[in-house]
Amino acid sequence: MTDLRARSIRTLAWLGDVEFEREVRYRLASRGDYPTDRLDAMKTGVVRAEAQARLLEQVLPALHPEELEIVRRGRNAAPPAAARGGRRRTQEYRAATAFEVLVATWCLHGDSGRARLHEVLDGPLTVAIDDAVEAHARRPRRG
Repeated sequence: MTDLRARSIRTLAWLGDVEFEREVRYRLASRGDYPTDRLDAMKTGVVRAEAQARLLEQVLPALHPEELEIVRRGRNAAPPAAARGGRRRTQEYRAATAFEVLVATWCLHGDSGRARLHEVLDGPLTVAIDDAVEAHARRPRRG
């Protein structure tokens, strides 16, 4: 199998997007039983580019130098034309790409990488999920 860490930033971002969404879905499902349309709305509130950009800014101080280099590479990837929508939107998209690349890199390092993901992201991600659940709060289903 090819070492995915040697792959393009786009490939790593694609993988990181899936891994991050899986983590968010798992954490939301562990909160209770909600209708799937509400789960999707909560998930979207956490995984969209703006939210990922905010999470990246929150975790930057905790990153090691090699992780900061990965973030730099991810930010330097030019967004596809469909994602361009002004300077702010482009910056958010680049930060979200960097975040996804970072998540993919952690996940590719096996158990130690997943441990690092949880070490760095647990606090900020818990807050983001709390906010998403509160924004869509209604009583969870019982039984």
